[in-house]
Parts: sequence; C-alpha cells; structure tokens
Amino acid sequence: MDEPVLGETVRRGELHARFGGTPQGAISPSSRSQMVMLFVAEQPVLDGFTGWGDDGVFHFAGAGMTGDQEMTRGNLALLRHKEQGRAVHLFHQLPTPPGHHGRFYRHLGRFEVDPSQPYHLVDAPDTYGDMRTVIVFRLRPVGATYLDGPRLPVTPPAETLFFDKVPELASAPQRRQPQESGGAIVKRLTSEYASYLSSLGHEVTSAQVLVKGEMSASRIDLLDITENRLIEVKHSAARQAVRTAIGALMDYRRYFQPTPTLTLLVPAVPREDLLDLCASLCIEVVWPNPEGGFTSTHD
Repeated sequence: MDEPVLGETVRRGELHARFGGTPQGAISPSSRSQMVMLFVAEQPVLDGFTGWGDDGVFHFAGAGMTGDQEMTRGNLALLRHKEQGRAVHLFHQLPTPPGHHGRFYRHLGRFEVDPSQPYHLVDAPDTYGDMRTVIVFRLRPVGATYLDGPRLPVTPPAETLFFDKVPELASAPQRRQPQESGGAIVKRLTSEYASYLSSLGHEVTSAQVLVKGEMSASRIDLLDITENRLIEVKHSAARQAVRTAIGALMDYRRYFQPTPTLTLLVPAVPREDLLDLCASLCIEVVWPNPEGGFTSTHD
C-alpha cells in the first residue's frame, strides 16, 4: 500500500478513505495500512506543548480532553507503533481554501517515537480549566520532513537544569506597609532575611530548577550557600501555607548535592502542631523577631 506524499495537501476524509483509521481525534491508528496518523490542529488546543522544538523533535500532546491522560487506546498505539509494525505520519491542519469544505492537512513526514525518551508528562488545564497530567510524545523525523507547523515557545530540556540567579538582595529591606498583599509580604521577608544573613557573613542567592521535560522553571526563594540551606518563603503561617511550603522544599531538595537542610520563613510564629510537623521532617522554621532579627526553631 502506498504512503502519504511528503508536503501534499489533502482532506482528512480522503486520507481515511485511502489508509483507514478513525475520522475523529488527534491520533488515528489504522490496522488496514499499518499506520498511525497524527493530526495537529491549525491552532493546537494545548498551545505551547505541541510543535517543533529547538532540539529537532516534534512534541505532540496526547489524546484526552478531560482528566489525566492515560497510556491507553490511541496514546498506547502511538507509544507501541514500532512493536506493532506501524509507521507514524504527521499532518498539520491548514486554513480551508475559499470555495472548499472539509479539513485540509499538509503531510509533514514520517516520524518515530524517540526510543531514548518517548514522552514526558506536564501539567495543563483540561477543557473545564481543571489541572491534569498531559502526555507529550517526543517524535523524531524518519527521513525528509516538511518543516511546517507550530513551534514551541520553550523547548523542554532533556535533563534537569539548575540555575543560580542572584536577585536584588543587596537593596535595603523594604518597609512594612499598612496593607500588604501576599506577594509584597514574601518580597519584604525575602529581602529582610537575605540582608540579615548577609550581615552574618553568609553568601545568599536565589535559584531556579528547570526539571527534565518541564516548560517552566521552579523558583527557590533563597539559597544560603554558606550553610547549604534551601529557604522557602510564605506570606502566611496558616496551615495551608505551611503544607504548601513543605511540599516545595521536599521537591527542590532532590536536585541538590550534597543534600541541603530545609528552612521555612514565615511572617509570624506558626501554631504548635505545625511547628511539630516541621520538626518531624527536620525543617527549620524562622520568623521575624519584634525586637529585631529573626527567631528560629533551631536556636
């Protein structure tokens, strides 16, 4: 059986008439032609996750509009296309020409799922705005390709990257305002504590971690290089803020060698049970002292 012609423009219905497969959905496996056809919308629903990356890979968001995407049905057929003896062909939707009807696609070429890193997982909203897990396949060209279609604004790294980022820590501590937003409180506490540590002779910075496969970096509020300490700053000492901080600190800690100690900086002393929770996890808690400086559970 013949294959689609590179660069050809064709109606989707004609493709299914020639090669089989399902007429709906972004992933269309066909046992009749031993093919998996992938269809990219003119403006992908998951914009920013589907398209060409700077790594020469076409990143393709999997099937599933609501809830966590699962490695079943079309997603599984794409993942296992080699062992099932199926060729993967990618098509990009074009504007419908005047006087015509139907959906027109350009054939971008034949691809294969990257054997070394087949896919990565990202967080993205579904059609109802609820956050869920999305499968993003990494497709490598097989032979010639037609370099058309969307491009990613940011290419996910193949390995986790760590960046030192020196923020504006040398500036004088900001004055407390009568009514502060949560963001203003975090900014003021960060500046005050950084200045305090610097006065003790500590080298202080902030950092970013760009996790393998992720599109955006996670910011670490403060990094005390002298004491190898990660510091998460929260605008409140309430239970939810403390819980969120614990999760962030545990997450960040994995990317540092040697393993750092963990500190939570809050604007006031938390409740006793929250202090006990942090102590059970070996997390230091720090808050401003009304008489100047800071109080620590490690004092």
